[in-house]
Amino acid sequence: MAGFGWHELLDVAETEAKVIAIARDFLASIEPREVGRLPERCKPRKLLTADDIGAFALDLVREHGDEMDGAAPIVHRMAAFFAHANIRLSRILTKANDDESGIREIA
Repeated sequence: MAGFGWHELLDVAETEAKVIAIARDFLASIEPREVGRLPERCKPRKLLTADDIGAFALDLVREHGDEMDGAAPIVHRMAAFFAHANIRLSRILTKANDDESGIREIA
C-alpha cells in the first residue's frame, strides 16, 4: 500500500482487527525520543479491542488540552490518528451489527 498515509489506511480498513493492526503499526512508528517526551497517559499501550482504541483516543484528547513541554505536536498527531481510528471502528462495528440484524430478520 505504498503511498498511503495513516488516515488513508484507516479509511480502507474493513475489520476491527485491521484497524487495530494499523493502530499498532502507527504506535510502533513513533520515535523513542518522542515517546520519552509524552505524558504518562499518552504513552503507547496494548491495543487489543475497539474499546482500547476508544479509551486511548479519549486520553489523548483530554491531554491535548493540558500544558505539555515539547510533547504537543506528537500528542496532537496521535490524538488525530486515534480519533479517526475510533470513528472508523464505529462505522465498521455499526455496519457489522446492521448486517447481523438483517440476517436475523430474514431467518
